[in-house]
Amino acid sequence: MEMKKRMVAATALVLSAGLALSGCGADNGGGEAEKTADGKIKIVMWHGFSEADGKTLESIADEFNKSQDKYEIDAQLQPWSTIGETMVTKVSTGDGPDFVTTGADNGQGWSLDGTFQCVTDFYEDSQYETENYIQNVVDQITFDIDGTEEKCAVPMGYAPTAVWYNTEMWKAAGLTEADYPTTWDELLEVAKKLTKSDGSQYGIALPDLGWAPFMKGNGTGLYTTDGKVSINTPENKAFLEKMRDFYKGGYTVSGMDETAARESFESGQSAMVIVGPWEDQAATDKGIDHDLFPVPSGDGTYVYPDGTSGSNTGSTGLYWWVTSQVGDSEKLPGIYEFFKFYNNHDNQVKWSLGSAYPPNNTTVTADELSERPLIAKIAENTDKSFIGIAGLKGGFGDISATLDTLTSNTTRTDDDIQSLLDDAETAIQGYLDEYAE
Repeated sequence: MEMKKRMVAATALVLSAGLALSGCGADNGGGEAEKTADGKIKIVMWHGFSEADGKTLESIADEFNKSQDKYEIDAQLQPWSTIGETMVTKVSTGDGPDFVTTGADNGQGWSLDGTFQCVTDFYEDSQYETENYIQNVVDQITFDIDGTEEKCAVPMGYAPTAVWYNTEMWKAAGLTEADYPTTWDELLEVAKKLTKSDGSQYGIALPDLGWAPFMKGNGTGLYTTDGKVSINTPENKAFLEKMRDFYKGGYTVSGMDETAARESFESGQSAMVIVGPWEDQAATDKGIDHDLFPVPSGDGTYVYPDGTSGSNTGSTGLYWWVTSQVGDSEKLPGIYEFFKFYNNHDNQVKWSLGSAYPPNNTTVTADELSERPLIAKIAENTDKSFIGIAGLKGGFGDISATLDTLTSNTTRTDDDIQSLLDDAETAIQGYLDEYAE
């Protein structure tokens, strides 16, 4: 563990060697930026969108390039599976992207070690119209950087989860909108009503992986906002025991990841699934009549940064991050202009309709998304959705894997739950200690 920690520190030194500091990131000294053939400042963007969402994003980038004669965004597609690892390696040699879209889970660690530079000055300048951003989305990339509160990224694609349900199965079970569950326990009871005893239909396709939001909404989470381990508690044990009984009762298919859960819903095997807004198009393509309602809250005691508790609504939180190789060079104003352009009213309507992600801009109305009404509907959940594992200086992948081991063993085995919690506590404490100051 110490070796890994020293490697992170060494990376930070490489990134900052010979560089002056600008905000919480590095400054490349304002060296000469690469120019295009027609004299524009070339700015390299990395993203991982390869389908309709990618075409929409690249269309917005093309429109930005045509809208002015000073900057040229070079949008480059990278695999989601390696975009972060590759970016860190490339930035350390000055050969990486100038800005990149990736999740918030590693964002604080990469902001601290010098891979990313924070963008508080972007938010402080009224010309960039950040007052139209959703506050909850911004709050989740607001970090303590060496004792100073910094905003370290800009909203890109933030998608809350929802419960998607098969409307024909719902109706056949005698359910109406009045039966939308408002608590987690009610959701489990509805799933039981939607389950057929002959095994031909399950109430909900529920993976037993990725339960960070559920452990917070129904228990005490994995660790608190001030970094103390909170996974080994009576509340979490009671929740896991409840879920073990649910799985063993046959109300969901056991052993699924999110991909398998979506396939179960889209094939008509399961009546409900909890996933993000992309399910709208997928279910439509498979001929599944569908609607959605918010993921109901639980009785958890975990307190989110905004002071609330009980939310089971997770999110896919993708943001724009400026890499430290930019510093305060002449590229930075161009990146900021692109952020403004991307998140303006018209382009957020275009992004939402083309990608299924809810808009980042609060001025976009439901009527403007009428072509995709369920995207407007899921957007109503953004304010109470949270990134499952965040606020870490490092160890995201290890902690995520530890949680998956705990929850999959809960549902797939008869192992003692208290022993599983003991093991998870020890592992998570080790990872938090590894990356502590």
